[in-house]
Order: sequence, then structure tokens, then C-alpha cells
Amino acid sequence: MRIKNLVWLGFALSLVACRNPKGMVGDDDGGGDDGGMPVDTRPADTRIQDVQSDKMPKGTGVVLKGVVVTAIDAFGGRTGDFWIQDPMGGPYSGLHVFGAPLDQVAVLTVGDLVDIEGGEKDEFALSSDATGRTVTELKPVTGGKMMITKRGTGTLPEPVVVDALVIGQKETRAERDAEWEQWEGVPITVRNIAAFGAPAQVSSASNPDVTNKTVGVTGELTLQSALADFPMGIAADACIASATGVLDYFFNYLLYPRAPADVVMGGTSCPPKENTPELCGDGIDNDGNTFKNCFDNSCIMPLDTCRPLTPIAAIQAMIPNPPGVEVRDVYVTAVSFGKRDFWASTSPTAAANEGIYVRGPSTLDASVVPGARVSVIGRAIEFNNDGMGETLTQINRLSVPTGQTPVPMVPVADQTAATLVAAATGEPYESVLVTLTNVKVSVAGTSTNFYVGELDQNGTKFLSDDDILRLTDPVGTCYAAITGIWTYQVFDNKYGLLPISKTPGGVCP
Repeated sequence: MRIKNLVWLGFALSLVACRNPKGMVGDDDGGGDDGGMPVDTRPADTRIQDVQSDKMPKGTGVVLKGVVVTAIDAFGGRTGDFWIQDPMGGPYSGLHVFGAPLDQVAVLTVGDLVDIEGGEKDEFALSSDATGRTVTELKPVTGGKMMITKRGTGTLPEPVVVDALVIGQKETRAERDAEWEQWEGVPITVRNIAAFGAPAQVSSASNPDVTNKTVGVTGELTLQSALADFPMGIAADACIASATGVLDYFFNYLLYPRAPADVVMGGTSCPPKENTPELCGDGIDNDGNTFKNCFDNSCIMPLDTCRPLTPIAAIQAMIPNPPGVEVRDVYVTAVSFGKRDFWASTSPTAAANEGIYVRGPSTLDASVVPGARVSVIGRAIEFNNDGMGETLTQINRLSVPTGQTPVPMVPVADQTAATLVAAATGEPYESVLVTLTNVKVSVAGTSTNFYVGELDQNGTKFLSDDDILRLTDPVGTCYAAITGIWTYQVFDNKYGLLPISKTPGGVCP
């Protein structure tokens, strides 16, 4: 992986891009003396360390001789990748091989010594990964085919023991990146790491795989069952004695165990969880999750000093420091269709700067309905998935709120789409309940556009999404009034409406 620049984001990010193909070397039309074939620009006696070096540009042709196969992906629904290492081992000695012919990969076993021809260096990341980090890979040259030749059997270098806690306690993301990056593609062992949750399936609408699960652990590291299943017993706060696997990168640093036995449970020396006044006030990131003291979620819930009472308007004005907040006696304006998230208002009568989006990790209590009065504890952040445009202010809730008897909610009714779509005048109404009149459907939301449609009020177009209510009316449908939550769509970097209710009729130009 090579780090170009770092952009802080609220939390992680959407998967909406694909690999960018590398052009052929030669004339623009693929002609010329080379006949459009890729040119081998590799240095003499190329080693994996050379490929991992910044001195070798992306797209350089690569031939590797006598490297050892350290891991093969033959597990789950997406298979065919493998990893190689220079036999001498050490930092920067591992490499991910992507897109090799499957029939050639099928005959490989861990420990094989191989030669690889027809490859080129790639630095891969999805365009939605705004961190600037990439994973160094070997992929087939454009228009060509990778060739893998077995030379015999070698000796696998011993996995390097890496201290995840020490890395997690580094002060900056850049320092942590530098520590992990040198072991990219290398088999490593981490010891006495705490699980920050239970394994969860990696979400993918286009290519779901129930075997592909992840769990965050000490050191800003993620274990992923890409090559083998996890053993039983991994749960929140479980102490893992050791985990061995090959290190990869995809939005996070990922450790792929190569067999269930590579993850050894029953550890007894994991770092303590930060959840006491002593640990939450000592200025140390005791559990190595890269958040210390009141910036650690484990401190926010038990310690009121880490979650001061904060009005919605103050959260919208700026992120508190520390970011833990407690918001009391606010009114639910809407609940997401999945019953996990909700929007709240300072009073039953909506107003500028008095709305907030509350994002939750689990299903809400049945009493949390529109109009109910609730209190919530959580972390306030400014979120955007790609570091562009505006941000959406939100509370990532940590508490499980319950609601009191609901009352009628009154939306803002004196605004127009022309005012709301402009950042200067629309941002105060972010997450506020509004009603707009004489609005028509200009683009219908469908499965092909993830139900992100478009509405039109007197020539001003704005997005609509189905977080709360899915509009199914055809293009040209005119609503006398439509009520919903005004929001900033971070994945489109535009303002829009999350409809709650609609009134047919009206007069639309």
C-alpha cells in the first residue's frame, strides 16, 4: 500500500467503484512498432520489495522468479487470488496477486516456489476510499495473460510477530499506516488482541458471500474470514490469544487467517477496556482502538463527564469536544423504514438548526415513533463518504432510547426548494421536518438507481430517497404537498428530501 494523502471521515465508506484499466503501452490506437502489446519495463532481477517500493511506478511490467506462495483464496464465494513472498522474508516482502488464470491457481499449494510472468504493478483502491491509501498488487498486463510456472517447493518464512497494541496506540493515522504498510501481503502474527464485537457479514448487494465476515480488533486491525472460517468464540470483548494470517488492505487493514486454527481463543493478556474513571482519564489509549479517554465510546456511556448535555442547535453549530453528547427530551420526527435510525427535533414545532439525524446500530424500541419524546446518548460527527462537498451532522447513538406518548409534529412550511438546495440557506434545515407544495416527480426512483429519485418544484430539482418512504408514483405525478426530512445526500453531495407523506393533486408546471 502507498499513502498519497489522508482525509478524516466520520466512518467508513460506500463501495461504488471498480478497477481502472491500464492502457496499452504504445500509440494511442494500439498500433506502432510494438503492435499494441504491453512492453516489459521491469527492472532487472525484480524482487517483491522492488514492486512494493514507491520507486516502481504503477503499471510497470513485472517478472518475479523463485517466490514462495504463502496463501491461496479457495474459500467462500469469491476465490482465485493468492499471495507470494520473497523467501528471505522481512518488511515489504509480500504481495497480493490478482487476476491470475484460475486453472493455474488451482494447481498451486502453499509453499510452492513459482515464477510469474505477464504481470504489472497496480496500486488498487476504490474511488470511494478517500484516505489515499492503496494496496500494492500484481495483476495481468492489459491485453495479456499472467503465466505462473511452478519450480518446486520452498520453505515458508516464519510469520512475523507484530505488536497490534503498540501500533494502535500511535498518535496519528499516518504513524499507524506506516507500521502496518510494511507488512502488507506478508504473513504475520498478532497476540493478545481484543475483539471489539462479534463477526459480521461483509455487506455486498451485488456479490454477497455469507462466509465473508469481519471483526475489528486491537490496533485498528480487522480480522476477515476471506481465506478460512473463524473459530467459535469470537464475541465482543473476547480475548484472542493470537491470530496469524496474511495482511491485506481494503478501506481497513485486514488480516486473513489461512485456517480456523490460525485464530487461537482463550487469551488472558488482552489490553483492558476503557470504561472506568481511571482509564478514561489517564491520557492513554489503553485498549489500542485508536480512541483514548472521552473519545472512546466505552467511556461515553458510563461517564457523564464524557457526554455533556448538548442542545441540538449546538451540535449542528460545531462538533463538541469531547464528541460524546447526551441529548434530552427531544421529539422524534421520523423513523427509518428499517427501524434502526431516527430524526429528532428540539420541539414538536420544527425550526431551522433544530433537527438532527440519529444513526443506530440496532433496531429501535417499539416506543420510538414519530412524535415521541426521547433522550439519546452517542457520538456526534460530521459525515461524508468521500471528503467532498458538505457533511451531514449526526449522532451515532450508543444508548437504547425509549419514547413517551407521542404528540403531533408541525413541519416547517414557509420554505421553497430553491432556497433549500443552496448550501448557505439549506444547511440550517438539514434533518428538519419540512413541507413543500406543488411538487412533481421528474425522475422515478427504481432499483437501478437505488431508489434515489428526483423531484421538481417550479423548476428547482432536488433528490428524493427511500430511507423512510419509497415513492412509487410515475414521472409527472404532481403532489399538492409532500412532507419529509430535508437532508444532505452525502453519496451524491446534494441536498434532498426523505419523504414521509404525500398529498395528491396540486398544480405543477
